[in-house]
Amino acid sequence: MNAWEIHHRRTAALGDVITVVDAGADLPWSDDLAEVFGDRAGLLVELHGLFARRVTGRIELALDLHDLPGASVAEAWQAVVAELPGVHRTLQAYADEPALARPVANLHRTVAVAVGLAALDAPLAIAADAGRAFVANAAHIDIPARRDGWLRERLSYRLMKATA
Repeated sequence: MNAWEIHHRRTAALGDVITVVDAGADLPWSDDLAEVFGDRAGLLVELHGLFARRVTGRIELALDLHDLPGASVAEAWQAVVAELPGVHRTLQAYADEPALARPVANLHRTVAVAVGLAALDAPLAIAADAGRAFVANAAHIDIPARRDGWLRERLSYRLMKATA
């Protein structure tokens, strides 16, 4: 099997897992999943990677378009949790999995840096703790309402600045 086929197989298997957990079921496991991900830890790391990429992408966009880092990052986090509720629930349920410790700490550091709670060169443990505390409170952060057309206006403004 070539790399392209492996990628497609992993992507399809991950999509199937997401469908199952988003429907409210527990993390599935089978011989087919073992063949693709190796073990449950490998599957959990892959799920976390998907969640982290979505959060990071949303944070980058939100920070580029809004002037309120705390509200923007909270809004980005909440949006991904709403998009991937089963993945988020599963990652919460397996939070003590040793294979997730480093990736989760890195994502929390990313959040802390984006919000301004930690510097890029801060020790991982300190930055991760700040990000973890922010995420724990993200659901309670007031996100300002956006008026219709704000996204188009901001994107047009950014494009004009970039081409000027």
